[in-house]
Amino acid sequence: MSGEALLAAMFPGDPGRGFPAYADLAVKRPVPVDPAFSEAIDAALEAHSGDDPGDVNAVLRALRQSHPEAAQAFIDAALTCYFTAPEVVRPLRQGPDTLFPHARALPDIDYTLLEPVLERPPPRWSR
Repeated sequence: MSGEALLAAMFPGDPGRGFPAYADLAVKRPVPVDPAFSEAIDAALEAHSGDDPGDVNAVLRALRQSHPEAAQAFIDAALTCYFTAPEVVRPLRQGPDTLFPHARALPDIDYTLLEPVLERPPPRWSR
């Protein structure tokens, strides 16, 4: 519950703008949480339970102080999970286009075309 509660606090949604809450996403990719970090999430949520429930930043600050690498990995995974969900991408793009990861790939180029340029001596002004 700890990771889910924190994700729900991080992404409460905005129905007026069409953004769903994390709990309302149709397909949730799992956000990896180390068991030791899960206990730290529980402790941070409990320590800040009397605070403003919307102030998830206080919980995240406490987690960053106690477990910096795990907190950053959790935040990165949570952001990727939420902002790549089709329900979130649609209002961001005002349509069903993909936002992340970029679906385009650059074509392969023939690097042998650059060999004459690389074989030239450097210009005088750069010496």
